[in-house]
Amino acid sequence: MELINDSTKANASGCNNLHESRFKILLFIFRLGGLPIKLKSVSGFNTVYTTTIIVCFYLTLVSLFMDTFVHRGQLVYAMKKLRVCLAFALAVWMHLSFR
Repeated sequence: MELINDSTKANASGCNNLHESRFKILLFIFRLGGLPIKLKSVSGFNTVYTTTIIVCFYLTLVSLFMDTFVHRGQLVYAMKKLRVCLAFALAVWMHLSFR
């Protein structure tokens, strides 16, 4: 019985390292998007980077909605912009749920 418990403890201690090796690319993509997942401490540079990314992202979304509203008389142009706006809105929804 002790042998089973010792092996379970060994697997549990290496579990964090195993997850980081399996999901290294996905964690990198999240961190690149400004979500500090699985970091021991968040640096000041990361905070500035995250703030810049969020501000640019939301300003782009607002400008897309404004451009769609201004060109609402041109149906083809407005629909092209609206399609991009809906994709941005989906990305905003995901970003807010990860926060």
